[in-house]
Amino acid sequence: MRTTRFAPLLALPLVLAALAGCSPSAPTDVEPPKFDQSMNEVRDTADDVVDKLVDAFPAGERYAEADANAYACSGEDDGIGHWLWALGITSTDITGTIPDLQAEYGDAVTSTGTSSQDVEYSDGTTWPVTGGHTLIEDETGSYLLSYPMSAEGVVTLRVDTACGVLR
Repeated sequence: MRTTRFAPLLALPLVLAALAGCSPSAPTDVEPPKFDQSMNEVRDTADDVVDKLVDAFPAGERYAEADANAYACSGEDDGIGHWLWALGITSTDITGTIPDLQAEYGDAVTSTGTSSQDVEYSDGTTWPVTGGHTLIEDETGSYLLSYPMSAEGVVTLRVDTACGVLR
């Protein structure tokens, strides 16, 4: 038995591995996905925050809620998106509830105001509001409350969820 006839057969796996880009020094760590929640999961999470915000207002009820619309996340790969929707919240004590919410959310409150203006989100996009506003931004999304500067009325809540994976 001659070993020279089998030498090319032994070298074949090494040649194939080199052609496929595999090598003993190739990195073995796989980068984790940037987004691990599905779009439905991020919407459900944001909806839980909305429920909490609605419940914070005395006599608070969801009013004239629009269906959520899905949009692609800017600068991300295909299949990465977020939800956007708005609703009204009826309340009998807006002026008493807003400071409590601002204190509760603390550093997540990125903008407040008492007059009509364009509100700037942390990503640089703007949205016009009339009257007072409070913008809450955290890992679950952005929640823009705009409201009359009176004791009672309707608070408008604009919800823009975090990005999720379309599955």
